[in-house]
Amino acid sequence: MISQRERFCRTYDFQSVDRPPRWEAVSFWQETIDAWQAKGGLPESVRDAGAAGLHYGIEPWIGISGGLGLTGMALQGPPVQWKTIQQDGASSVTESDLGAVVRQRTDGGTSMPQFIRFPVESKEDWERKIKPRYRPEGHVFAGLEDEARRVKSLGDIPISLYLVGLYAFWRNFWGEEKLAYAFYDEPDTLHDMAKTWLAMHAANVGRVLAAIPCDWTLFHEDMACKGGPLIGPDMFREFMTPYYRELLQQLRSLGQHRLAVDSDGDNKDVLECFVDLGINGLYPFEVAAGSNALAFRKKHPDFVVLGALDKRVLLQSREAIRREVMEKVPVLWEQGGFIPSVDHSVPPCPREHFEYFLECVRSVFG
Repeated sequence: MISQRERFCRTYDFQSVDRPPRWEAVSFWQETIDAWQAKGGLPESVRDAGAAGLHYGIEPWIGISGGLGLTGMALQGPPVQWKTIQQDGASSVTESDLGAVVRQRTDGGTSMPQFIRFPVESKEDWERKIKPRYRPEGHVFAGLEDEARRVKSLGDIPISLYLVGLYAFWRNFWGEEKLAYAFYDEPDTLHDMAKTWLAMHAANVGRVLAAIPCDWTLFHEDMACKGGPLIGPDMFREFMTPYYRELLQQLRSLGQHRLAVDSDGDNKDVLECFVDLGINGLYPFEVAAGSNALAFRKKHPDFVVLGALDKRVLLQSREAIRREVMEKVPVLWEQGGFIPSVDHSVPPCPREHFEYFLECVRSVFG
């Protein structure tokens, strides 16, 4: 019997396999689960996204990083301290000792934090507050032993090396707006940050992979929106390509050949830049932003598609759900290298619609 791990690897490598991994929903909005619970549609034990995934037969995978991070790379030195500077009934505003100011909901709803100020606004901020806390030889591999124990306990499931991408690394410190200006006003600082990002990974990914062999590498970027990417291809090639190229060469030398990027929005020409570097997979091909997996596959038949199914149909009708699934899943599956999923977390929708979506997707594979 084929294991979940082997099924993932064979799927990613365009090899023959009985069906793809059941990753039809990467997660669920908490409001979705709460609404389904309120209507009596779920067992009492299903109270969060993890439990909902198990209930619906979504198969697990695990991401590990040894402190190199997915959404951010761990800083060395003392933990960042936060203090509340404003609070009302629905949200609170906190400030870190690095200078970041963030507003977050406190009413239990789902939303992204609002960054009022980011920690880096100048070369001096980077060199004084952040760079000294990224010494390649000083990385402490936070959580690596715990990750190794968890991997062992979960059995034969896919394991991903989670790494923060370069654009995301910049954005975490500058914010999108100030970063856009920094490409013109602070190019040397951005190159210095990129060298630090590369040095941290180059010095430390080998030890992480030696401790926990991984099946694929996933870079978190989120560098696009509905109107297109947040950096153009020319700037990508100038500011990102040299550093990505060197890191990807090292990852390949360590046995990593399944190399994917996590980025919402419509990545357009920037995705072509990743292809040129040897990146061979993308999640999620966000339909609402205009991302078209079928069209991209015509240009790049050996590129792995993860996601690509429009989550908005879950809010519409059974007919819309079936049409979305049947127009994409059989075609992409026949081509290989495809793991079907809605193109983000499951929004608040009728439970029956999501269950019908699963039925439609899984019916393709018998």
